[in-house]
Amino acid sequence: MVDHNHGSHGDNLVIKKKVNLIGTQGVGKTSLILRFVKSVFGDEYLKTIGTNVYKKTVTMENGMVDLIINDIMGEETYESVQKGAFIGSTGAIAVIDITREDTLEMLMDKWLPRYREFTGQENPVVLAINKFDLPQKNISVEEIEKYSDLFDMCVFTSAKTGKNVDTLFNILASRVATNLQLAVEDIEDIVSARTIDRPQKLVDALLAFAAELGDMPYETRMELLENTGIHVFDMDEMVVEISESDSIDFAVSLSDWYRDRGEEYASKAVLGLIEKYKNEKST
Repeated sequence: MVDHNHGSHGDNLVIKKKVNLIGTQGVGKTSLILRFVKSVFGDEYLKTIGTNVYKKTVTMENGMVDLIINDIMGEETYESVQKGAFIGSTGAIAVIDITREDTLEMLMDKWLPRYREFTGQENPVVLAINKFDLPQKNISVEEIEKYSDLFDMCVFTSAKTGKNVDTLFNILASRVATNLQLAVEDIEDIVSARTIDRPQKLVDALLAFAAELGDMPYETRMELLENTGIHVFDMDEMVVEISESDSIDFAVSLSDWYRDRGEEYASKAVLGLIEKYKNEKST
């Protein structure tokens, strides 16, 4: 799974974000990506099979965002592939074809609910009304406006001419970057409000932080626990009290995991929880 990841290019903050393009087959998802990533458009291209992944760096005022773009098969038979591609996503571009009214219906009935099911309600989604260069327009502005509240923004695009394609992806990059920064602040506020005066509470706070941040798989959290001598059944306060050394070892391993991935902000936040525990622990 590709998750958001912080690194640096020179003095600039770089945020790595997994995003998706969603929509039924033939709306132009692959063409939009190719226009954005490679500045090309092909009237004929290979049928998308499963999921194709592309990367493009977007430069912003305060740093850069590496978009890891997942292009997902539009057919029902690839549902398991779609689910895997959605997990860990931080935002999406929903694509409809302005010449086909059924593409809006499919998006609202299938694609958007499915994306929300696996990613939650908070992820930004930008609507691309594609093929706007074509004279035939079978979806009216009034129809689109009925659903505008479900999207962060609606953009009329043409993969063929390049109209608004860069704008579309830049909007998504801005939304996912802002979404992450706000989420980190919110998580730190929630965790810092806890009283962490026992090893058990330190581990609880660490697990809450990792779960809410969302970029560490559950299996990884369990493995780090086991590797530092903490068993899942020990998490029940009525069974075994976790030792201070084990809880701090777990915190350090968690911090190291984030640091190794270049996520310094998360690594420092974990170390901050250790200090909070040391200041508040029962004597």
